[in-house]
Amino acid sequence: MSYLPSSLSNLTELVNRTIFLPHIQRPFVWDRSQMVRLFDSLMRNFPVQTLLFWRTNEEIKVRKFMPNISSDIVLPDLYDKEMSSLGREKTLVLDGQQRLQSLYSIFRGSIEGDDGKSEFAFFDAASGIEREDEDICYNLVFAQSSPGMTFYRVRDLVEVDHNETSEDLADRLNENLDRELGFDKDREKLIRRNFAKLSDLFRTTRFFYAQTLDGIVNPSEYPYSNILKIFVRVNSGGTKLSPSDLMYAVMKAEFAEVEQ
Repeated sequence: MSYLPSSLSNLTELVNRTIFLPHIQRPFVWDRSQMVRLFDSLMRNFPVQTLLFWRTNEEIKVRKFMPNISSDIVLPDLYDKEMSSLGREKTLVLDGQQRLQSLYSIFRGSIEGDDGKSEFAFFDAASGIEREDEDICYNLVFAQSSPGMTFYRVRDLVEVDHNETSEDLADRLNENLDRELGFDKDREKLIRRNFAKLSDLFRTTRFFYAQTLDGIVNPSEYPYSNILKIFVRVNSGGTKLSPSDLMYAVMKAEFAEVEQ
């Protein structure tokens, strides 16, 4: 079993390339407020639980993460037949689906709005001042377009701004704000700090650790039968699945068509 740090940039880049979900996983259930709280926790350097992966080349039905989170998604539509086949190496998420799907949607994807159109994560670069009467310190909202002058679309970190430094991003926003609102030293300082934190969160390896059960190197120790037991045990702990969720996971291991 390996226990290694990884950057959020690397983790999200591998999603739907080598990192998938086993079919025993329940659907994504977090709402927007939980996704915002996760982002806020990371920006505040709060600890986040370790991710648990299983590396295997067994024949097992796997599905992709949602590029665009939707409550109307049909799970079988996300299955990847090629990656499910015997001999194809893949890394499956046993614990951490809700966190990884949330972060993938914030940094590389989107969520579906009430009108069916995609909404992206926008970070208020002028937030980050802690107040006792407010639960969220670093403001993140989902919208089709920018909610205001101080907001930055997080997905741009890997798209139009992938070659930009945090200093470049802060300078550009500060110049626009100074031109429209006038010079404000404290605001400029806050925005510089926030872009540095956002870049650090996405690009460094000090926030995320993953335990990987290597079923390729140790096939006798981590066959699917043992993984199922570990999955049930893990999900009976901290963030509990309901008894029906756990029973469903066991059923799907023996009868894949039950999902249909």
